[in-house]
Amino acid sequence: MSGKSKASSKTVKLKTVLPDPVVTPLNVTAPTTKIVNPAVSVPQGEMIKKPEFLDRAVSRTDVKKRDAKPAIEAALAVLAEALSNGEELNLPPMGKLRVVKSKDIGEGAKVLTLKLRTMKDGAGLGAGPSDRDADETDEV
Repeated sequence: MSGKSKASSKTVKLKTVLPDPVVTPLNVTAPTTKIVNPAVSVPQGEMIKKPEFLDRAVSRTDVKKRDAKPAIEAALAVLAEALSNGEELNLPPMGKLRVVKSKDIGEGAKVLTLKLRTMKDGAGLGAGPSDRDADETDEV
């Protein structure tokens, strides 16, 4: 006798049949986005450093530079702290400012990608006394 058994080994191979996918369109109309003006690349101007920034701010007021400098520096510190904490700021006449992305680059430094939505034309302007205030002070 041989070592092999004469048992019948019939194997059946089945073919996998997948049903056709049923695609039903949704009856939802997609919201249309109206682009008023597409984004354009803005030419890069010169960098304004802190001393020039202070001079420009002081020139808009009747406050001496030595009096204005601590207040402006404190405002810049609060602005930096709020942005590093991811807070959204609404600062007329500049606009709404929020952090979109934040990346830690080591040694305590971060790169923040910000989004600034500016105010409408004329909104929030008038950092100094307005014409109405001048009229009221004349009526004494």
